[in-house]
Amino acid sequence: MQRFAGKTETEKMTVLELLQKEGIFLPAACGGRGTCGKCKVRFLSGAPEPVEEEKKKFSLEELSEGMRLACRCCPSGKFEIEFEHSEEAIEAESLNVAAQNVLGPADRADGGDMRVAVDIGTTTIAAALLDGRTGDVVDTRTCINHQRTYGADVISRIQASNDGKKEELQQLVQKDIRELITDMGEDADVVPTVIAGNTTMEHLLLGLSCETLGVAPFTPVDISLHQEKNQLILPGITTYVGADIVAGIVATGMDQSDEVCMLVDLGTNGEMAIGSRERILVASTAAGPAFEGVNISCGVAGIPGAISHVTITDGKVQYETIGGKQPVGLCGTGVLEVMYELLKEEIVDETGLMDDDYVDDGFPVADGIVFTDRDIREVQLAKSAIRAGMETLIKEFGVSYDGISRLYIAGGFGQKINLEKATGIGILPRDLIDRTAAVGNSSLKGAVMAALDTAVQERFVQAVSISQEVCLSGSTTFNDLYVQYMFFEEE
Repeated sequence: MQRFAGKTETEKMTVLELLQKEGIFLPAACGGRGTCGKCKVRFLSGAPEPVEEEKKKFSLEELSEGMRLACRCCPSGKFEIEFEHSEEAIEAESLNVAAQNVLGPADRADGGDMRVAVDIGTTTIAAALLDGRTGDVVDTRTCINHQRTYGADVISRIQASNDGKKEELQQLVQKDIRELITDMGEDADVVPTVIAGNTTMEHLLLGLSCETLGVAPFTPVDISLHQEKNQLILPGITTYVGADIVAGIVATGMDQSDEVCMLVDLGTNGEMAIGSRERILVASTAAGPAFEGVNISCGVAGIPGAISHVTITDGKVQYETIGGKQPVGLCGTGVLEVMYELLKEEIVDETGLMDDDYVDDGFPVADGIVFTDRDIREVQLAKSAIRAGMETLIKEFGVSYDGISRLYIAGGFGQKINLEKATGIGILPRDLIDRTAAVGNSSLKGAVMAALDTAVQERFVQAVSISQEVCLSGSTTFNDLYVQYMFFEEE
């Protein structure tokens, strides 16, 4: 628990805005609209009167104890608060490249041809320090993307940028990258750096306008391969299928494969690709970040104490938490596994209807941690969007399951996913389970490959040239499948 004493500059300044100015970044998954309830603080003194959003989120007892939402409360004058600041310890997927030797920093030869690869994720940022002479990964570092305080998803970030926060968002991501590189012992202004990220993240890094990203026809300002001082920015395909997916395509070798492969990134955004060296189709689904704990009543990021694995037998719950700590909430894998177990135990039926015993207060997973009927709806929306997107892309490409040689699951959530439970709730097709492989942070791996070999940079450009987006928003096939996969039916 941390404490902060301060004074607002104007009566309209929220505590969240003041903390941001002080370099303290509370989670605000909803972008500060007061709907997610993640930016909880408790006033020790100077508490303002609660507003409507706070009355919906807190009980009368909690309000009387000083509980407020940092994004909604505007204290007048001096105040003191306390709050949890646990997201700084978020667990992030950095790099898993078994074919490369990983040397300790002390083993590095002085004067080496060092370079850095960076993946800017919506939730976390990962960096790898490389020895250009040997191809070794010398060090890796990860941190939370502090833009998260302006919203958990790209739509919230786009809106924040368009509302006048463009410079703040740019400064945050630049600072995060700089600190990661400095922590690895290099000068961020000098060391050659290759960067992959989704289109919004790259726009925010470069300080480009996001005004055309969120409105039809969703046109990016610049998604080409280009150099900015010592930073090489890798190319994307469209506004919603960016360089991170191109990096995944290159890292998995899809762009050089004679056989059809499929890549699905189960991160904050549901992006996917299918194809071979001849052609590639890509798509992005509005899956929402439910599988990262966002929009879940007791959801948290991958922090110590997050419930990550769950088993329910005869109503009795067994769980594991990250780091073996006391449970603080459900992270993405925990959400998926609770959903599977509730279906298995017939506490939730195939339509998503919860047993009457738990409708009012939710199913208790741990002390103070419940899974509600609203959480079930969030999972249904997310899993249906991902699965319907996959099936639409497969149909558009003109293959069956038998024609897909490999399904790659990318992202930190995908690295830790229980495939049996994922297929059990219908997010992935059971017919492909024996051909499914988790590839972890394929965006960073692709950036590493591009940093070590200029020929790989040419592969990025070539992969973009053979890729075509399938727009799901206007697809009748997608809309029909979306409704179909809302049900939790055994395949």
